Amino acid sequence: MKRKMKVSFALLLPVLMLVFASLPAFASDVPADKYAYSLSGEIGTQSTRIELEEFDDNQNFRNILAEKNYKIVLVKDGAEIKFTPKEKMPAVVSYYTMDGAYGGALFWTIDGSEEAVNEIGANQTASTTLHKNYGGFTGGLYFVLEIGKGDQSTKIIYWVSEGSAPETTKTEQPSSTSSSDTTSGSNQPSEKPAAKPVQTAVVTATASVSKVLVDGKQVPFEAYNINNNTYFKLRDIAKAVDGTDKTFEVGWNSEHNAINLISGEAYTAQGGELAVSAHPQAKKATLSSSKVYLDDEEVTLTAYTIGGNNYFKLRDIAEALGISITFDSKTNTIGIVTNE
Repeated sequence: MKRKMKVSFALLLPVLMLVFASLPAFASDVPADKYAYSLSGEIGTQSTRIELEEFDDNQNFRNILAEKNYKIVLVKDGAEIKFTPKEKMPAVVSYYTMDGAYGGALFWTIDGSEEAVNEIGANQTASTTLHKNYGGFTGGLYFVLEIGKGDQSTKIIYWVSEGSAPETTKTEQPSSTSSSDTTSGSNQPSEKPAAKPVQTAVVTATASVSKVLVDGKQVPFEAYNINNNTYFKLRDIAKAVDGTDKTFEVGWNSEHNAINLISGEAYTAQGGELAVSAHPQAKKATLSSSKVYLDDEEVTLTAYTIGGNNYFKLRDIAEALGISITFDSKTNTIGIVTNE
């Protein structure tokens, strides 16, 4: 009997080894000696756990909160994160609304310029700042720094405990007869009933502080105001309406310096869409010379190049693609409506 038992265990051993080898490894933190990290403006930690209702659009944040050892760091408005990996490493700071919905990713500042990247090169120092209100969100935000990926990653949650909104210029919007005016895409937001300003090749674009709703859901945009009109990054608009009745693809023809828009075709993300700077500043805007084609027909759209990206007047894009625009002057809220 004893010999039979030994034979059984001997036969069973390879099976057990195979089973245990197939089990997923437990997630672990990225070793601290693999990077340098610093945080200015820390004022303490929060011991109270975050409790969220379950919604489809907050699953990612709930997954983060499901990790047993997460901590919440309390910081002042304008707190700065600095991160330097010793080898190339994924690193991103995302932000979430109070109900856990994903808002977007912050830009990293690397060698003095803002970059929409989610991986930092070896020995590069990347920094970003945390602000209580920006990107159109005014009710407070959770920020999550995630270093590494997969089974080896480190996550830190931040909450801006005090501070004021960034100082950005609020552009006056045209007066309305009611608290919420709904028109077709050609009328809102629009110029004041004054002489149309002469468009110059180089102008100053100021950061917009308007809140933006896409089909009723708040979406972060880094938009700019030029001559009392709001300009949006073309690829941000394409990303925001992707999957709706107004979805469109964006293509680039470098040989002919032309932008090709294809209505009804799913948008191909390039990375960096809907990223918002921690504290947007006024920037130089250059009138774009690129031609624009919609479904193979040339269209006239006012556009400026800001920071290497094409920004289009919201009114023009809406009219061309059949998107409706609303504007609530009391709450300074722009609505992008695709389902009308």
